[in-house]
Amino acid sequence: MTFIPLTRCAAFAATARTQNRPHRIVMVTGETTELAHRLLHTPVDERRAQIADMHDATLMDVLITLDMYRGSAYELWHDTPSGFAEDVLGLTITDAHRAVLDAAAGQDVRPVAARLPHPDNHVIAAALIAWSALVSAPRPYAGGRVSVLFAPYLSTASSVWRVLARFIDNASLPGKLDMARRAWWADDDGPQRVNAFSVWNTEPHAMGGLCQYVAVVADADRIADPAMRATMNFLAGGPSGASRLIALGGTTDEPEEWFGLYESCDHVTAVSAE
Repeated sequence: MTFIPLTRCAAFAATARTQNRPHRIVMVTGETTELAHRLLHTPVDERRAQIADMHDATLMDVLITLDMYRGSAYELWHDTPSGFAEDVLGLTITDAHRAVLDAAAGQDVRPVAARLPHPDNHVIAAALIAWSALVSAPRPYAGGRVSVLFAPYLSTASSVWRVLARFIDNASLPGKLDMARRAWWADDDGPQRVNAFSVWNTEPHAMGGLCQYVAVVADADRIADPAMRATMNFLAGGPSGASRLIALGGTTDEPEEWFGLYESCDHVTAVSAE
């Protein structure tokens, strides 16, 4: 994965976050608040077109307003992971990748399964982790946002975490990434909390206390251990509230055994290698 220049939206979002930190006084006008509210309820394609044409100062004011009232400077992409990947992370994605990303944002979607060839598998997994950790949707609840990477091997978790580290550096995303413990810590003031963390070789009982989450499974087709398969089924079958599971397998031919486990998924998509 090569270096990706800082995008316009990422730069403004990073600056907007600093305006709302302690000892900084920001005056938000009613006009800007109304514009931010209207944009949040504008269809995605129309909203992104407006963002692209918006004056820099106006966009900055909108992002500051959303960070102040919604708790995230990335709220304009709350319902479009693909838009977040392109506008904030600076990725160039295909229509097939866009379908996989946006499946995770459906209001009534819980389990999602998709087939993505490597290395797209890990890149899309890292993008979903970043999106789900930084926007309120699909979990607008008090206490922070949690994104979980579920991987079959430590090497898989390390690979996705390296991609995430590149995203954080290139897009100036908030927080501190702990590569040793595979945790992404928020930079909020007050008690330390985690944006995202990674698990592997885990069992269902170890995930029993997890609630209100987005779990992204990388290399799902390589999970052969019975305990880990049970954990994946646990996450897929018992998410509560707005929690969800997105399982990404690397196979590009006929569905493997793991894919059959997700016949009852809300959304199943297959992406062939190009």
